[in-house]
Amino acid sequence: MKWRWYWGIWALMGLYMATWDLALYPSASVLRLLALNLLQNGTWGLLGLFLIWLADRRPIESFAWSHWRTWGLHLVASILVAALGLFLAYLISLLVDSGWGKVFDPVHLRKGLPKFYRAYFHTNLLFMWAVVGAFHWVRIYRKYKAREVEAAKLQARFAEAQNQALRMQLQPHFLFNTLNSISALVHANPDGADDMISRLGTFLRMTLEAPPDQMVPLHKELAFIRAYLAIEQVRFQDRLRIEVDVPASLQDVRVPSFILQPLVENALKHGLSDRPGGGTLRLRASRDSEYLVLEVQDDGEGLTSDREGVGLSNVRGRLGLIYKGRHRLDLRGGPGMGTLVVLHLPLEPGEGEAP
Repeated sequence: MKWRWYWGIWALMGLYMATWDLALYPSASVLRLLALNLLQNGTWGLLGLFLIWLADRRPIESFAWSHWRTWGLHLVASILVAALGLFLAYLISLLVDSGWGKVFDPVHLRKGLPKFYRAYFHTNLLFMWAVVGAFHWVRIYRKYKAREVEAAKLQARFAEAQNQALRMQLQPHFLFNTLNSISALVHANPDGADDMISRLGTFLRMTLEAPPDQMVPLHKELAFIRAYLAIEQVRFQDRLRIEVDVPASLQDVRVPSFILQPLVENALKHGLSDRPGGGTLRLRASRDSEYLVLEVQDDGEGLTSDREGVGLSNVRGRLGLIYKGRHRLDLRGGPGMGTLVVLHLPLEPGEGEAP
């Protein structure tokens, strides 16, 4: 593809110079001027390949004085190539005008060649410099794009590492809280503690068997939540009521893995655990234009502090890494009014369609 551009530009230059000559010599043959200029520009294009080869072997890396040898090499090479190119162009003009008889005639060479050089050398030298400059521009552009792609890859890897670190930070936090609950049940309710350990094993097996994907279908995330709530149900007994409202059309929408568990844990720990009568935990999903809306709501104690714990701060951090500000997390409620956490997550193309 790049060589099509290279030879296409030389062909356009030949056409342009043919129209220039035609404007200067309107009585001349159009075909003769066209053939002359295309042959001359084709010859310059072939010689330009040597400059490209030299620039590839000895590229100009800097404008610093320490690189004067490279600059000098390209300057001398371009002058020699321009001189050779004009000599061949003059021979082509003699061939097109008068045939082979005058191509090697010393008289024509001695009389016409100096004038030809004075008229066209500087222009042809600019052509050669343009070839070298264009090569280095393409080379610098490719290096810039390669660095841009590499930087994007590094940024993605860094964000993925941060996301994984936050996720790993949540799992010990959840495990610590669950073990505390088991410890509290060991003496008061041994059967309940045993049941809780069994359900914890089931939940941990699901966690370990799940692939370490950053994004998972919503139905898989809900399966984790149900396994987690099965553990908490042992502790709360009849004091915990759970309502889940997720339309079938949103079951396959991809969401960040392990994103709902800390929100559910906060609702249970800070909203419902200290209430003698327990309460209701509601999980809802809906679609709002191009966003998936996830809601975690409890009717418990409500917000009593503006300070965010480990769970909520990690959720904010992970969403910021994944969605780069295209999401929204709203925290609503007050003392005695319960708490509602609302996530607005952008839908990817094709998501949220009914199966």
